[in-house]
Amino acid sequence: MLSFFTEIKSLQSNLTLEEIQEKDAKLRKEVREMEEKLLKLREGVTLVRPEDKKAVEDMYSDKINQWRKRKRMFRDVWDTVTENFPRDIKEFKEELGVEYDEDVGLSLQAYSDLIPHGKKRGRGQ
Repeated sequence: MLSFFTEIKSLQSNLTLEEIQEKDAKLRKEVREMEEKLLKLREGVTLVRPEDKKAVEDMYSDKINQWRKRKRMFRDVWDTVTENFPRDIKEFKEELGVEYDEDVGLSLQAYSDLIPHGKKRGRGQ
């Protein structure tokens, strides 16, 4: 009797022919789409339009410049506030939870170097 129920359970967990055919068709479609994409990549087709690439590069360059300006403004304010500060500046910085980019392993220069040459804005622009 127990083997009868186990056999019924195993048969119910199997896919029907119709379900197998649907799954097969779906997987074949996915494979076809992936092969088409792979073929495009092998042919060297540009998947990103030049105007989209330029827009992203311009936005990235703008964000780097904003980072540079904000960093400079913060340093100016921080230096002014802590210029004649009686306490240890490191302790004060820790108390406020202030972290410099360098403290967390970030380098503005490393991100600036990612901008394609000729795209960097000069100082004051």
